[in-house]
Amino acid sequence: MRYPNIDVIAFQLLLGLALAGLVLVGVAMPRVETRPAPEIYIPPPPRFDLRVNSEANAFEFRGLVDFGLTAALRDLVAAYPDVRRIVLDSDGGYIAEARGAVAILQAGGIATHVAGHCASACALIFAGGAQRSLAPSARLGLHGYALASQQMRGMIDPRAEMERDLAIYRAQGLEESFVAKLADLPQTPMWYPSHAHLRAAGFVTRP
Repeated sequence: MRYPNIDVIAFQLLLGLALAGLVLVGVAMPRVETRPAPEIYIPPPPRFDLRVNSEANAFEFRGLVDFGLTAALRDLVAAYPDVRRIVLDSDGGYIAEARGAVAILQAGGIATHVAGHCASACALIFAGGAQRSLAPSARLGLHGYALASQQMRGMIDPRAEMERDLAIYRAQGLEESFVAKLADLPQTPMWYPSHAHLRAAGFVTRP
């Protein structure tokens, strides 16, 4: 009776294991290559236009009160330190950016002007002007605060947020009865006070 050659058997086992390893690597490689690359979030560009006018005597702001406005306004004011007026045209946006813009306007003693439409967060920016004026056809819109999503309930207090902005209005010299009316406004519809009402309340300080 012949016994099998141990060296041959060992070699065959090693060869089989090596081939099996190559097969497993070959199966795994396509899976690794086809795995989707992780998504990288790239924020959209800000949806506003902020510039100095062609005469270099006023800033112009149009569009959404969007993320990045405070930083952009700070840089523009630093680049044109002699400009003391900004013309606003906006339907509103993020109130935190509006507060940042107000702080820059107050620090620079910059006047605000509306030639067309300025509402919601834009109205707060307007209130931050050292002097405030409206063109004859301009409209200034105001409304109360509310949560856009019920999921934010408990995280954001609309009343507390409004109180922060009412304090800005008071600091800018608005009449208290007008500020009290702002505190009771609903979110909709937008309230457009008359120019006479805005002047009487101290919201508009120049003709």
